[in-house]
Amino acid sequence: IAVGILGTGVGLLVQNFVVSPDEIAKESKYLERNIEYTQYAYDLQDVTIKPFAASNDLTSEDIQNNDPTISNIRINDYTPTNTFYNQTQSIRQYYRFNDVDIDRYDINGSITQTYLSAREIDEEKISNTWINKHLKYTHGYGVAVSQVDTVTSSGQPDVVEGNIPPETNVTELKIDRPEIYFGELSKDYVIVNTKEAEFDYPDGSENKYTEYEGKTGIKLNLLNRILFAMREGSVNILVSSNITSQSKIMYIRSVVDRVEKIMPYLAYEEDPYMTIVDGKLYWILDAYTTSSKYPYSEPYNSDPNALNPTNYIRNSIKVVVDAYDGSTNFYIVDETDPIAQTYQKIYPKLFKSYSDIPEEMRSHLRYPNAMFKIQAQVYSKYHMDEVKVFYQKEDLWDIAHQIYGTEDVEMDPSYYVFNLPDTEEGAEFINMVPFTPKSKQNMTAIMMGRNDGDNYGQLIVYTMPKNKTIYGPMQIEAQIDQNTEISKEFSLWKSSGTSYKRGDLFVIPIGTSLMYVEPVYLEATNQAIPEVKRVIVAYQDKIAYEPTLSEALLSLFGGSAGDHENKIDGVGGDEGDTSDDVKSLIQKAQNAYDKAIEAQKNGDWEGYGKYIKQLENYLTKLTNESGAGADT
Repeated sequence: IAVGILGTGVGLLVQNFVVSPDEIAKESKYLERNIEYTQYAYDLQDVTIKPFAASNDLTSEDIQNNDPTISNIRINDYTPTNTFYNQTQSIRQYYRFNDVDIDRYDINGSITQTYLSAREIDEEKISNTWINKHLKYTHGYGVAVSQVDTVTSSGQPDVVEGNIPPETNVTELKIDRPEIYFGELSKDYVIVNTKEAEFDYPDGSENKYTEYEGKTGIKLNLLNRILFAMREGSVNILVSSNITSQSKIMYIRSVVDRVEKIMPYLAYEEDPYMTIVDGKLYWILDAYTTSSKYPYSEPYNSDPNALNPTNYIRNSIKVVVDAYDGSTNFYIVDETDPIAQTYQKIYPKLFKSYSDIPEEMRSHLRYPNAMFKIQAQVYSKYHMDEVKVFYQKEDLWDIAHQIYGTEDVEMDPSYYVFNLPDTEEGAEFINMVPFTPKSKQNMTAIMMGRNDGDNYGQLIVYTMPKNKTIYGPMQIEAQIDQNTEISKEFSLWKSSGTSYKRGDLFVIPIGTSLMYVEPVYLEATNQAIPEVKRVIVAYQDKIAYEPTLSEALLSLFGGSAGDHENKIDGVGGDEGDTSDDVKSLIQKAQNAYDKAIEAQKNGDWEGYGKYIKQLENYLTKLTNESGAGADT
């Protein structure tokens, strides 16, 4: 007790009379270590910092020349897409799409962002008989895929792969082995290779049946039947005449449970994502090595009451699970991580090297948003590497906010496809999050994480000029709120009993300029699926509000800005279908005419002239398209 009292007293004296009068000098070496070691603990020590000009010289030619960027802007959102899949692609009531994941594929020679979701068996919808639940309905079947930038004329996802059996015109998406025995919804055990034929998929009024051909599973000899009957508390396993000595039981089929059972010493992403590689379906799961004992590092933990808050994290390991046979492979993708190196020495057969990942599989690895968000939050403080600036907290950042739906929320990192501002490497898959100064709304920086090839995991921060104001996301949202045309239509929708929702606000770098894009969804009272009805494009202090992205770009930049090759104008089907092109142009011309008349009534002669020019542009194109169709 005496030592404790004395120690406390001495500590107070030292703090008040030695440290406080010269705190920066006394603590500088500890602050230097804190900055250095925190940056290393969160893999921020090699962040590349580059200036971004944020110039105001974006033209229609720049839009036209950046088609990979424009044609990969995510117009549809995850939740409406998942709802759409479940209503149109579930086929039968016992199938369910658990969630939608984003990935990229080489489609028609171009890198293309896609939504993909697995069609799994919903075990709760299976008839409650032991045979049905464990012997007959054993697996899901196939996936639904749509491009993130493409919607139908009604504003819903345009599916490029779907139905049962899977149908697609895209070679990279063709599936030879669509059965899903291991998934996110696969919680219960199943027994395969029994006398009871397994249901494979519905075919009209009939059903198709199959037999499992994989090697996974434990053969049910008499001893195993006794043991598993005890384990599962089911006498049916022991007495069923459908089970033979060649039958096999598969009992840990949830992807996350399976991986955690194999290697319980890692932290795992809660949401695996599915990908198509060489005609087969695979789940990819991000795994993390963590510690609470890294010296000098600032702890990070979403739970402030945690006993051991994390202060070191690496996304060093990718786990790949075959959806058909459950084979699971752990690959080390960060061979500089000492924890991963140690695990590899302990379990040399379990952990494989990065070079062992099949090349096609590597092209679908993603830098995880969960890790990227942690790094962004830490970097908002630890980008300050000068001790005096850090000590005085002169340059703290916040992750930018946006209006999502109708609420003010912090922006989550988003995946994009575009050319980095200062590289000639072509379009690439990146994730990105913008920063604003602490308690302010103007843009101060953008952090990007690269995903492709040898650039995987590289972090780049583009800093905005200090000598001018660059609008941040909430300032753009305020401009949208103040736009009379937009607010009038929002009020009209609300009064008519329908609900609108503003989607993610996307910050799009094109060259050395910034453009903002935000889709608007409308959901009628009798319609369960939100539909994309408007697209907002903002540049500098100008805003375009149109039914499609192409029209918004044309309205804002004129010229050929709306002539990119994506299909978000409601043009479904093949690109070469002239009738669809003509129909789309007619709709655009009618829309431009209606807006011109409305502008005329309101005395908006500038808007009237703009829409008349749009109408002239569409009519010219319509004439050319009609002439081309007649010649053909």
